[in-house]
Amino acid sequence: MTTHVYDGYSRNQATLHLLLTAAVDEAVAELIQRVQRWHDPGGPVSESIIEVGTIVRHPNRPAWGPGKTLAIGGGGQVTVYFRDIEETKTGDAVKTLATGTVGLEIAAEQSEPMLDGLPPFAKGRFKGVNKPRLSLVDAVGTYRSRQPGALDDPAVRDDVRAPYDEARRMWLDGLGDGKGNELLDDGNIDDARERFLKIAAIPGVLSPGECTSLANALEDDDDAATYLRALFAVTEQTTADQTTYQQLIDIVVELSPRDGKDRSTTWPVLTQFPCIASPEHHIHLKPPTAQRCASRLNYDLRYTAAPNWWTYNRMLDLAKILLARLKPLGAVDFFDVMPFMRVIASA
Repeated sequence: MTTHVYDGYSRNQATLHLLLTAAVDEAVAELIQRVQRWHDPGGPVSESIIEVGTIVRHPNRPAWGPGKTLAIGGGGQVTVYFRDIEETKTGDAVKTLATGTVGLEIAAEQSEPMLDGLPPFAKGRFKGVNKPRLSLVDAVGTYRSRQPGALDDPAVRDDVRAPYDEARRMWLDGLGDGKGNELLDDGNIDDARERFLKIAAIPGVLSPGECTSLANALEDDDDAATYLRALFAVTEQTTADQTTYQQLIDIVVELSPRDGKDRSTTWPVLTQFPCIASPEHHIHLKPPTAQRCASRLNYDLRYTAAPNWWTYNRMLDLAKILLARLKPLGAVDFFDVMPFMRVIASA
């Protein structure tokens, strides 16, 4: 076999050199594009540097707000969910766009609370979403039309918050500021339990069935003391801490109803009292309301019937998003968020 030499390279070596050079050039070009994506956001980009999860903006539709890339298709097509599109039918906020025609812009911020909380997307739809999504703007408008004055009229607002505020006053007077732990330290379990169950019995705090189940579960002094200690540990914190909250979850799950009922009430029992004690830091999770509200907002709670930290933390994240949106309108704490969620759940 005759080997031809070109400037010191064999034909095979020359071909390999050209292939390696082309590969390196392509890799370097892609790296430069990715660096530009992060250091110079806001410019048009090709679909080759948009990935699933990339947050983008449509240059000609600023009212659509930021969008999250859900899928990459062939021919330069990308599927994007836009946060602020008003939906009249389910899926209106999901758009399939050709990046060669629409110069999508990479958003400066690659994290956005509502987009970070989207449900799983597969086969062209979001899991568990059956109604048109309400944007936060739409949701606030719906609440204000259905509950006039709930945020900006003191009289109406006080009336909406009344059950929660009464429960909070009783908590602060009887168990707050370390009073509950002092009762337990002094061996006054009956007193601590009685004060606690009086709060639980306030109309609107728990359902009658939940209240009965809780009272039955706390009949034993050791069970009552264990539960109340764990509850006070949570309520004395200024932030929801996973380790401390998980201890409370484990104890609530172990509370055995003695009236023959199942444990369907454990989420309300778990979350209501930390919220009453500290509505700036804790939220009440009532499953039907929380699930329906989250679904209307296209937010994934990762809900399971069994109480768990991850679902609660997602609920807390959603509550913080809503409170931030409602504060300029007069909301103070999560006591104002809960009526909002009830209205959106039924919308």
